[in-house]
Amino acid sequence: MDISKWNNIMSSFQELLGYQKGITEVLVTKRLSIIGRKSIPDINTREEKYLVHILRKRYREISNGIKKQDKEPRSDEQRDNGV
Repeated sequence: MDISKWNNIMSSFQELLGYQKGITEVLVTKRLSIIGRKSIPDINTREEKYLVHILRKRYREISNGIKKQDKEPRSDEQRDNGV
C-alpha cells in the first residue's frame, strides 16, 4: 500500500473525529481485521482493497452516527411546554 494513500485515509478520519481519536480508530480497525499488525508498505493489493473496504464501511458508520446525533434535540435545548 502506498504511504500517501494511507495518509489520506488517516487525514479523513482525523477530520471526522479529531486528531487522536481518528488515529486510534484507524489503527484499531486495521488491527482487528485480518491484516493485523502488518506494516503499511508490506500490505499487498488484495489486502489493501480489503482494508480500504473495511475503513470506508467504518467511516460511514461513524459519520451516520454523528449525523443522527446532530438531528436529535439535546436535553439542554428541550423545553417543557406548559411548565
